[in-house]
Amino acid sequence: MMKWRQLKKQGSRFLLVVILLVFSFCFAMFQGGFVSWFIFFTILPFLIYSLLLAVVPLKMEQLEREASPAYIERGDTLHMKVRFQNRTFLPLVFLTVKEMELDERYYRVALGQSSHLFLGGWKRSFEWTYSLENIQRGEYVFSQMEITVTDFFGWVVRKVMLTQPKRVIVYPKTVDIAYTALQEQYDQGAHAAKYAMVKDTTMATGVRNYQPGDRFSWIHWKSFARNGELRTKEFEDRQSQNIFLCLDRSSEQCFEQAVDLTASIIKEIVKKQGDLAFLSVGQTSLNMPMIRSNVQLEQVQQHLAVVEPDAQAVTPALFAQGARLNSSILLLVTGNLSDELKHFLMNGSKYARAVICFVVTEDEKSHKSANFSNSTVIFTNPLQFENVFAEVMKR
Repeated sequence: MMKWRQLKKQGSRFLLVVILLVFSFCFAMFQGGFVSWFIFFTILPFLIYSLLLAVVPLKMEQLEREASPAYIERGDTLHMKVRFQNRTFLPLVFLTVKEMELDERYYRVALGQSSHLFLGGWKRSFEWTYSLENIQRGEYVFSQMEITVTDFFGWVVRKVMLTQPKRVIVYPKTVDIAYTALQEQYDQGAHAAKYAMVKDTTMATGVRNYQPGDRFSWIHWKSFARNGELRTKEFEDRQSQNIFLCLDRSSEQCFEQAVDLTASIIKEIVKKQGDLAFLSVGQTSLNMPMIRSNVQLEQVQQHLAVVEPDAQAVTPALFAQGARLNSSILLLVTGNLSDELKHFLMNGSKYARAVICFVVTEDEKSHKSANFSNSTVIFTNPLQFENVFAEVMKR
């Protein structure tokens, strides 16, 4: 139906040009004289061009998009470079290109840059770059681009759609979280840390068979050289605990900031080679028993790029973890300390070795904390993310 309307509209424009051509010719024939014929021959090239443009096949191809930077986080600026080729033998006067089916968040930040006007002529290659500022977290697919070609006076309008999907993932905004205080307590031998989240990879205590997900740097190459079997080093934990990280998706309060904190914690613990499990429950769930490899880390990051606050409650999912949660320190990130969560924290010793609940708020002066049975609650805001674990060690 849509295609029929477009053909009908093009036919009416073509008919308009024919009527103009006939009318101008009849005017010159019946009026006679230099002026009337001068007018006819003046507009004749434009009319002929319009007629040719109405019937000549438009050949646009090789649509390419290049997004930069390659890794983009929430709040950054995305630069999109678009290229395409024109193979039409007829010179084109005006070309207007426009990205189609962009998310409404793009329209809010693109400021009209997602469309561009070219003066064509015999030019074959076209390229332009537009920027999307303060882009929000999510997964976006640039699929179609509309090319509109017109004549000198807009009598004939032709449109061509080019399709070449380009997938762009905008990740949560991360910050570098400090683990220095934990390491210093180990090295100085002051006392055993209550919460130890980093595996000491400086002291290998043995080797074991290689398991999928083991880090490349942990492989024992001398053993591999002897018998050709991959084996992995085992390290002294120094009282390190398994970390079980959970994102509460039942509250919309400060959800974007809660996702940012979750992504920052995962990135830092994996970088420091800690033992980390991750749970996110909602319409799209992810349960990662252990995050060790870069592939697993990327999988979690892509999940955090698209999560929404669409869960009913987080505590039933935690109860279902059973023994795995009992042997771990639970890190819970939320934007709202609900009554249900308070009840869970009051009985934290029943479910995990220890529970640390980070409550993300918009209060820039938030320094509140609370202690329950075997549970610690830390109120924080994005300005304090770098030192959230320093706050934990004070409790």
